[in-house]
Amino acid sequence: MVQKKTVKRINKLLITTISGTVLILGILVGYVYFFILEKPAKPDKWAVAERYIWNKISFSQDKQVISADGSEYYLLANKGAADADKLIIYFSGGGVAWDAVSAAQPISLSNVMKNGEIKYYFPNIPFFKVNTLGGILKNNNPNNPFKDWNIVYIPYSTGDLHIGNASKEYADAKGKPFTMHYNGQANTGTALEWIATHFAAPQKILIAGESAGGFGAAFWAPEIAKMYPDARIYQYSDGSYLNADRWPDIIDNEWQANFAETFGYEVNGDLISSVFTANRKRLPDNAVLLQSNTLYDELLFDFEKDLNGDMSDDGEYIQHWSARMLQSAGQLAETVPGYYYYITDYGRNEKTGRTPHTLSPLNHFYKAEQDGVKLMKWLDDAVNKDEYYSVGRHFVEKEG
Repeated sequence: MVQKKTVKRINKLLITTISGTVLILGILVGYVYFFILEKPAKPDKWAVAERYIWNKISFSQDKQVISADGSEYYLLANKGAADADKLIIYFSGGGVAWDAVSAAQPISLSNVMKNGEIKYYFPNIPFFKVNTLGGILKNNNPNNPFKDWNIVYIPYSTGDLHIGNASKEYADAKGKPFTMHYNGQANTGTALEWIATHFAAPQKILIAGESAGGFGAAFWAPEIAKMYPDARIYQYSDGSYLNADRWPDIIDNEWQANFAETFGYEVNGDLISSVFTANRKRLPDNAVLLQSNTLYDELLFDFEKDLNGDMSDDGEYIQHWSARMLQSAGQLAETVPGYYYYITDYGRNEKTGRTPHTLSPLNHFYKAEQDGVKLMKWLDDAVNKDEYYSVGRHFVEKEG
């Protein structure tokens, strides 16, 4: 009897402790959300939107424009200087899903707390998104060579590299059904319609993106170039190398992107390389193709391992990933006119041997340096000064 009472007391104490902890966490999250986090403005009309702040552009009336979990999808846009005639169209990264297993493991606070690990993709636009937009996306930073540029940020919450066109019925590990909206194609198409309506004739357009967004920027660059036939086009992909023979099958059968008909060419396992190669033919002759990667990307090799079902040691695989990435960059530099790379071992962790995943949307943009050349100078030289060169050539030549 005494033992039962003791167990009840312990259970009650545990419940009280857990409830109190959850309450405190809830209060902290609420405080952070309402008083610390930067939230986008919601102007009634773009014409009256304030400059140098992020503005939320909603498509609430369009049921075809949604995130993977069916929640709201929207754009973020930031006006530069009053006389700015230059535009950055930046595609967000945020993971990838390619089947029921990966789709059932989105990046969320609850999944992190339950399983202690971050998994595959963002199923919605995080409430803290604006606070993550740094680096090249800070157009009010006097050190930014792209200060005063207009920026449209295309969020990513569909797990399909911005090109999917399917709603899939899946079940999670417990058999619970859920719908996965691979809706990147409709979301991006709507975003580009808004951009065409609100930016009449930019002189220069930098079509950029990081991680999954680097693929998105490359996929959609020719479509954007068609919208602005008189603009000078620069396409830049940051941290976007994933090599898997499954790509054509995933893109057309899982995401139902109908790629060849939609984009006009076929892709292969070296996905970003096949897109750069096609873009050389599909973009204007004076368009410039730019790519940056870190030598031992701390995240991409892990995604590629999962895509390929490879069970080898992480240390062994990351060397394999790095070698293929360098060979890809070298081949593009040799065969694709107007292509230039920036490859760096900046920020290499002494313990793990790994390097940061992406550079352009973070403070790394201002700090990353290789062979005496900072990343921001390399991009500034290419886009603002029309001075083109590759950095990290000794890495590439060593693999070649």
